[in-house]
Order: sequence, then C-alpha cells, then structure tokens
Amino acid sequence: MLGYLTLELRRALRASGTLLFTLVFPAVFYALESLLFSDSGSAVEPRQIMIGMSVWGTVTAGLLVGTRIVDERATGWQRVLRLTPLSGRGYLTTKVIVGVFVGLPAVIVVPVVAVLLDGVALTPRDWAFATVGVWIGSIPFAVLGVTIGLFAQKENVQTIVIVLMLALATLGGLFLPLNLLPEVWTSVAQLMPSYWLAELGLAGTDPVRAVPAIIILTAWFGVLALISLWRYRRVAERI
Repeated sequence: MLGYLTLELRRALRASGTLLFTLVFPAVFYALESLLFSDSGSAVEPRQIMIGMSVWGTVTAGLLVGTRIVDERATGWQRVLRLTPLSGRGYLTTKVIVGVFVGLPAVIVVPVVAVLLDGVALTPRDWAFATVGVWIGSIPFAVLGVTIGLFAQKENVQTIVIVLMLALATLGGLFLPLNLLPEVWTSVAQLMPSYWLAELGLAGTDPVRAVPAIIILTAWFGVLALISLWRYRRVAERI
C-alpha cells in the first residue's frame, strides 16, 4: 500500500490544475478579500477570511479526488488494481490520504499570506485550530471526493466537482463572512459541512465551539465512508 500511496501522491501533485485550485486560488482570493474589506469599516477580521480560504483549499483538494477516480474507472486502471493484492479498503484509504495531503499547502500558505499582508497574530492555540484543526477536519471532504468518483461518469464529473466546490464555499460562508449576510444565510450555511470545518478553524478562542463541529464532521465522515465502501463493492461485483 505504501508504494501505491507514493505513486498516487506523485500523480496528484503533477496533475494540471491541482495546485492552482488548492493553493494559488485560495491565496489570491485571500489577498483580494483582504483588500476589499480593509477600508470598508466592516466587522470582518482577517482571521475570518484566512480560515475561510484555507478551508476552501482543503475542500477543493478533497473533491478533486473524485476526478482522478473517474479517470481510473474510464481507463480500466481501477479494474487492474483489483487484480493486485491491494484491498478495496486500502485503495479507498489511499485516495483519502492523498486528498488530505494535497490540501496541506492551503493551510500553510494562506496563513503565511495573512501574516505578511495583514500582520495576523494569533495565540498558539488559535494557530493550532486554524491550521492543524482545519487540515485534519478536511478528511470528510476527501471521502466525499471518493464518493463522487465512484458514482460520477467521465462526462459529468467536472461539472459535479465545480458545482459542489462553489456550493460548499458560497453556501457555507467561506467566500463572504456570514456576519455581513442576512441571518437566514447562517441557517443555510449550517447545513453545509464546510461551515463546520470553518467553525473548527475558528474554535481557538473558544474550544467549546469545536465540539459540535467535530461531531457533525465525524457524522459526515461516517456516512460517506459507508456509502463509498458499499459502492466500491457493488462495482467490484460487476467485474
């Protein structure tokens, strides 16, 4: 499994668009939003924008797992892998690890940009939640990417990933701080797992805030993992 994991990591990092969507876009969007709100007199803190963009990068990294799985299904590579000693659980676990690893640069670079541009200064606990917390909490989104990859087809996977990427960011309150939007938007955002990942990132000032976020993200992980396992076995039975 270790050899396959290494192969997949190299493949993911070499893919065109991976670092663009998971690293460059979040960092650039942070800079743009920081500039937009800097002179507006609004109650928007750079920390909010920083965590929102970090979350967006990790979410995108997870969703992109789906496109790679669909490619493997279309080319027959997944069928070949089933003939090797690699188990189904090993295959799916590797995909999740890769998705989480690819999201790591976002939780490093976006905070660095925030420090350089706005002098963001947080306590060690705040930084732990904003970086390590967001990174580990992104696991359900890699599982979501796996689920997409097992259900989607070559013709529609790009559309599905883009729509979900924008929906999770927009409806989850990542692009615009929720305190600038109508209250109903917060109710909608709480239905999105991306909202709870951002809550986890902001929980450094109040660790109790992390409890519901962890519970909800764990529930998403459990449900999506069961669906992925069921779907993988279902597809394997047809071969």
